[in-house]
Amino acid sequence: MAVCDGLVASMEEPATISDIIHKAISERVFPGAAVAFGSCTVPCYFQAYGTYTFESNIVVRPESIWDMASLTKVMVTIPSIMLLYDRRMIDLESVACKYVPEFGSNGKNIVTVCQLLTHTAGLREFYPFFDMGLLGQKEVLEYIMNDKLWYTVGGQACYSDLSMIVLGVIIERVTGVPLDKFVLKEFFEPLCLQHTGFRPFETSEFDPLVVPTEVDRLHRNRLLWGEVHDPTAFLLGGVAGHAGLFSTIVDVCRFAQMILAGGIDLATNRRFLKESTVRLFTTPGLKTLTNPRPFALGWDVAARKSIDGYTSAGKLMGSRTFGHTGFTGTSLWIDPDRNFFVALLTNAVHPTEVGGFGSKIREVRPMIADAAVLAIGEQAIPRETLTWHLASLRYESLPLDQAEMPIHSGSDELLYWHQDYSSSLHSDHCSILLCSSRNNTSGLSCGSVSYNELTTSLHQQVPITSVATPVVIRSEQKDVISSRGTPSLILRLVPVVFIAIFVHFIF
Repeated sequence: MAVCDGLVASMEEPATISDIIHKAISERVFPGAAVAFGSCTVPCYFQAYGTYTFESNIVVRPESIWDMASLTKVMVTIPSIMLLYDRRMIDLESVACKYVPEFGSNGKNIVTVCQLLTHTAGLREFYPFFDMGLLGQKEVLEYIMNDKLWYTVGGQACYSDLSMIVLGVIIERVTGVPLDKFVLKEFFEPLCLQHTGFRPFETSEFDPLVVPTEVDRLHRNRLLWGEVHDPTAFLLGGVAGHAGLFSTIVDVCRFAQMILAGGIDLATNRRFLKESTVRLFTTPGLKTLTNPRPFALGWDVAARKSIDGYTSAGKLMGSRTFGHTGFTGTSLWIDPDRNFFVALLTNAVHPTEVGGFGSKIREVRPMIADAAVLAIGEQAIPRETLTWHLASLRYESLPLDQAEMPIHSGSDELLYWHQDYSSSLHSDHCSILLCSSRNNTSGLSCGSVSYNELTTSLHQQVPITSVATPVVIRSEQKDVISSRGTPSLILRLVPVVFIAIFVHFIF
């Protein structure tokens, strides 16, 4: 019998989160867990369950600190790359060896930063460095930098820890700051994530709040308590781009809410990432014959895994859901359409990762996600009322059939939608122009967008930030924000629009 099947079959109503967790603990899927869910605008729900080990009487609390495993990728490495992209310190289309020259050996000189992010760099998944006799950071990094390509560059996505390790090195080279210090200064301290950070093996003191993971009988011959579980991250000193982060369920809530709000912490009104960058990095790549299961930029997406009939994000979260999982039994999924996130932290590798670990936690994750969606019920905020801010301007929503009416921004100016009625509103595309009343050139957006992608009804509310893609020139800072490329056709339309406006007002 599959884990928790008996529970679900015996209940008339859907199983609650507590029911699922307690059943999983009794089935020895993990000794302890913490769950959180919520939106970006209201306090989130969180709860802790179980004990630190099956034999222990130490009760898990919300303040308990968990080994995040591969959630390190989306809580450290990817946000750091996003921030450096915002600051124009990293070009996604540049080759990685521009920033780390030694990486360019053995054919890897053609690998781009974008390909590292999308797991299409052709790198191997991982290496058992312990078994290979490599004993420290210097040896491991040299091996990765000198390694060959294993797969076709730019071809089918092959999930690789090595890609994230290289990205971590890129962050350090570009900033001149160690990865753990950089993310602490730029994200964790400003977000008040007091219990989130790396635990370098040589310098970290024992912390009783840390939840143990595996009893390692192969390499370290001890209970891994307060030290990173991932063997490669351990050899790298406990700080790496793919694993090594520790955090609490409360801190994960705060981080998830910032990402869900489009890169702004609503509690302090501090912006960490541009909304356009959050959209860019969390949007899946295009499916192709050679890459039918594309990642987003560093983030995993529920739609990628649902092709196989399974996703740990469950069946109820939306198609644009993005997030990640971690080998220790962690997961975080964020649904921007529902304004909803759900996080699960466990030590499912305890007492050992051997013996059905994968199948057990795989079944629990989607059940928790679905139960969380049902639990929040109508508290979830529809997408059209979830405002992802664009810089300092505050945009409203407007029915498309009132497109020529003014929209008030956060400043004194007025913003307008203007539709090109040369195309039928019910055709595949319509042109949309966004202008500022301060002057007709200070704030301009012109582009051809899919009407079917925006709305199924003329009276449906559509966020102006969605309509204004792919090009927005902000009137306050004149900072061009674009997606993964600006079609030259759209740029050629700009003078035509100006002429049309001029003729309209003259005649």
